[in-house]
Amino acid sequence: MTKENPHQITVPLEFKIACFMYKISMQDALQIFINYCTMYDAFKPTYSRLYSEALETIFRYLDKKRPGTAVIADHGHEIQGCLLAILADVVENGVNEGYAKKEVAKQVDKLMKSTSGTYYPKSRKLYLDEETPLRLTKDFCAMCELYECHPAEILNYYMSMISVADMETRGDLKMREDNCSMFFFIGTVFNYVLKNTHLLNLTDEEDEFKQEAHEFRLHLYSIKNFPHRRALLKKFYQDHYYSVNPNELNYAN
Repeated sequence: MTKENPHQITVPLEFKIACFMYKISMQDALQIFINYCTMYDAFKPTYSRLYSEALETIFRYLDKKRPGTAVIADHGHEIQGCLLAILADVVENGVNEGYAKKEVAKQVDKLMKSTSGTYYPKSRKLYLDEETPLRLTKDFCAMCELYECHPAEILNYYMSMISVADMETRGDLKMREDNCSMFFFIGTVFNYVLKNTHLLNLTDEEDEFKQEAHEFRLHLYSIKNFPHRRALLKKFYQDHYYSVNPNELNYAN
């Protein structure tokens, strides 16, 4: 048995289904996540919608990978101190936010130039397949250096947290949702659709499935057991996905 490559992007089926259902390409969904991970927001103490959820995804992954241990590399202490000092000025002294972002960008450049780039590809690109690149921003690469993890690790974890079946089951059962990754996914998909309004136009097949999904969720109303209900909904969405993408089923088998 060959050992799985931790530096390879492995797309889970439920992430494929989520992107398919919300009519966003996997490339766009992952690129948006990368773009929202910024060093400025990582050290800013106040909440920024979607930016904070993207970063919380990274921090939860790091805590899972190395629970209870410091995740900042030695060469990052100086940079971390500079970033915190810059952002302290913003909070306490009313420094212009635009200026602060420029200063943070300088520290990111400093970090990128002072390290060997151990934790990210020198090309600053990852590939979903041979023809589908993801562009790694300087901020994303800098965080990989500071937190000592490869970009693929973070992206794989993010994708693993995306499940429409889980989200809808929790919503139907009125259960508390604490999935920052799913919140980010839905929030950015909403923004994406607002910029691409043609996605709101459903084909006859899409409209028919929307009605089927609604009726199926009503059919599950009496099932209050969370794992059982989620499993049924998960299979329902998988069956539909494979019916529209039969090549995926052949690949899975």
